[in-house]
Amino acid sequence: MKHRLTLAIAFAMAIQCIQGATHTVKSAEEVEAVIESGNLAAGDTIVWTAGEYSDEELNIRGVHGTKEGPITLRASKPGGVVLGGESKFNIGADWWEIEGFHFDGSDGKTNSYNSVQFRGSGGDAANHSKLKSCAMTNLNAEDESSKWVQIYGRSNTIERCHFSGKKSKGALITVELGYLGDAEKAGHRIALNYFADFAPQEGTDNEVIRVGYSGDQNKPATCVIERNYFYRCDGEVEIISNKSSYNTYRSNTFRRCNGSLVLRHGHHARVEGNFFFGDGAEDVGGIRIIDSHHIVVNNYMQDLSGKTWNAALSILGGKKPSGGSDNGYQAVDGICVAHNSIINCQRSIFLNKAKGSRAPTGLIANNLIVSQSGPLVVDELSADKLEWKGNLMHGAPVGGIKPAITTDPGMERWEGRLRPGSVGPVVDAAVKIELIVGDDITGRERPEVGLDIGADEVHGPSGDAMLAPLEPADVGVKFLLIDRADGI
Repeated sequence: MKHRLTLAIAFAMAIQCIQGATHTVKSAEEVEAVIESGNLAAGDTIVWTAGEYSDEELNIRGVHGTKEGPITLRASKPGGVVLGGESKFNIGADWWEIEGFHFDGSDGKTNSYNSVQFRGSGGDAANHSKLKSCAMTNLNAEDESSKWVQIYGRSNTIERCHFSGKKSKGALITVELGYLGDAEKAGHRIALNYFADFAPQEGTDNEVIRVGYSGDQNKPATCVIERNYFYRCDGEVEIISNKSSYNTYRSNTFRRCNGSLVLRHGHHARVEGNFFFGDGAEDVGGIRIIDSHHIVVNNYMQDLSGKTWNAALSILGGKKPSGGSDNGYQAVDGICVAHNSIINCQRSIFLNKAKGSRAPTGLIANNLIVSQSGPLVVDELSADKLEWKGNLMHGAPVGGIKPAITTDPGMERWEGRLRPGSVGPVVDAAVKIELIVGDDITGRERPEVGLDIGADEVHGPSGDAMLAPLEPADVGVKFLLIDRADGI
C-alpha cells in the first residue's frame, strides 16, 4: 500500500511538473522578457491579456518545450487578443503552441508581410510547434504581394484556424522546403482550417496553400493537408499547389472555388476522399494531374463548371521526364485514378495537350462519371497508354474508344449530394486492381470482394459513415463562427 502511495505521489508531481507555471503578459515585449528571464520551462503557459494591440512583433527563440510538456502561448480568452497593424509572430523554437490570437486588418491599416513564420528572426526554424485556433482576417499589405503564414522546420501544425478576406497577391500559406536536404522529410500537417474569400488575382503565386517550390519537387516533403474547408477561394487556378513529393491531400471540402487542387510538381502524391462542389459558380475545378505515380482515389466532384484548366479531372501531357528541378511540365506516368465519382460536371475528364503532347500512362479504373455534357472524356492527348477498366460512364458520349459500362446508374440524392442506388449497375461491378481501396469516401469499410464502382460503397459496406462534406461549423475557430454563416 505504501509503495502504491509513493508511486501515486510521484505521478502527481510529474503531472504538475509537465503542466508547469503560468505567466501573464500584455505585450510581445513581455513575452520575450519571460523567455529571457530563465524562469520559463517546458510545460509552462504564457497567458496574454485580452485587448486590442498594434504593431506587436514577437520573436520566440532559445527556450524549447517537450513532447510531454509543450510551452503554450495563448490569449486569455479565444479571440480576445486582437492584433492589428504590423504585428508579427516569429516562432523559432521547438514544441510551442500558439493559441487563440486574432490578426485583423479590418481597420484598413497595413499589416505585416508574413504575419506568422515558423522560424525566428535569426533564422532558426521551429519543430513540432503548432498554430491552433487562431484567425487572420482582411490583412492588408503595403507591398503589392504578401503572404500570411510561412512554415519552416519539421513536423509543425496549423490546426483549427480561420483565414479569410485576402485581397492582395501572394500565396496565403507556403511550406518552405529549401533548407531541407534531398532526402529529408518536412512532415507538416494543415488540418481542420477554414479558408474563404481569397479575391481573384492576376498571374501566379496566389495559391491558398503551396507545398514547396519548383526546385523542391523531388524532396519527400510528406506533408498532410486534411479536413479543411475552402469557400470562394478564387486567387488563381491553383487552390492548392503541390510542388514536392509524397504529400497527402484528403477529406477536404471545396465549394464555389475558381480553381483546382493541382499536382503541379513532384511525384507520389495521394489525393483521397475530397469533396468538390460547384454550387453554380463559374470555372470551378477539381483535380489536375502533372508528374508521376500519383494516387487519386475516392474523390467526389459535383456540378463543376470548369472546362480547361479547371476540368473536373484534368491530366496534362508533359514535355519533361519526372525529376529534375525546373518549372516545366513533367510527364504523367504510373498514375492510378480509381473509385472517384464525377457527377454533372461540364468537362469530366480532360486529357490536355496545352503543355506537352506526351501521352500519360497509368490506370483509370472503377470511376463513376455521369453527366449530360459530353463527350465525357475529351482526349487531346492519346489515351492509348492509359488502361481503362471498370468505369461506368453515362449521360453523354464517352469519347474515343474507352471500354465502359454505360447503363443508367439511377442516381439518388443522399445527404446533399448524389450517389447511385443500392440496386443497379455499379453494385459489385468494380474490377480488381492492384491498389487496395479498403474504405469508401465516407470511411465505411468496403468488402474484400465485390466492390462498387465510384466513391461510395452503396451495397454491403460495414461500419458507420464517419466522413461527409464539411460545413463551416466543423472547422476553424469558434469565436468567428457567426461570421461564417453564409459560407455553405
